[in-house]
Amino acid sequence: MTAPEAYPAAVELLEELTEYLPARYPSLYKRTAVGLDNLWSGESFNIVTRPLPEDPMQMCARLVQDDLAIMIEKPDGQYYLLAGCIVLPGFWRVSDKFGMPLSEIHTSGNVPQYREKLEKGMMNLFRRLKPEEIVGRHNYFFQVDADLGWSWSVGPEDSNVNGHVGWNTAEKGRAIDHHYFRSERQTLRRLPKSGGVVFTIRTYFHKIREVAEEDYVPGRLASAVRSWGDDVSRYKGKEKYADVLLEFLDKKHEEQVARGLDLSREDEVRAYPY
Repeated sequence: MTAPEAYPAAVELLEELTEYLPARYPSLYKRTAVGLDNLWSGESFNIVTRPLPEDPMQMCARLVQDDLAIMIEKPDGQYYLLAGCIVLPGFWRVSDKFGMPLSEIHTSGNVPQYREKLEKGMMNLFRRLKPEEIVGRHNYFFQVDADLGWSWSVGPEDSNVNGHVGWNTAEKGRAIDHHYFRSERQTLRRLPKSGGVVFTIRTYFHKIREVAEEDYVPGRLASAVRSWGDDVSRYKGKEKYADVLLEFLDKKHEEQVARGLDLSREDEVRAYPY
């Protein structure tokens, strides 16, 4: 969806993708006189005709696997979510957040310590971000069902109109075979013409049993979960899965140590998001 005041930014994003994708991935995209062809899906995109045949954010979303959102600065200095195509939110609805300023998006989602520790830094980042810069970050959650688009274990997607659904409303005590590691790689970039700030959100989703086969990971994950404060634990729904998850991770860590895992080398593999 795209609000009228964000339409120029959404079109700019579409134009940027049309230029970038065929140059970067020529086996997947082909530039044409009016736009580009998605060679994988077989779709052709006309970005020249005005008005565009459909919402530019929908066109962007069919070009890349990332979820996309655009924040627009208003005269009050706040950045508002005014364009987006979010297919894999997991536990939140774009319709609940659309039109909100950055601060309200986070506070309405009960993000721990946002007001105290994060808000000022986030606002400074948005104001200082330059078009030639890309800022990236990762987050992670534990999910107790296999649905990538919407975690059904937290409740139906069309219920709870007040928007308080979250990982802390998930089913409790599900078997480890239902536990998944969910991580988002998020990037931020300012569009050079419109000044809108684009979020790209790439979701990675793996069974905990698979993740825990990698050296050092079970011990590090268990340590991270145990280090959460009360607010982070509530936000991430720790009470719903911690007993099952930590028992499994501790056992896998012990197995790795027993077969000769060198704990002194752990710092060499610290370049992970968790």
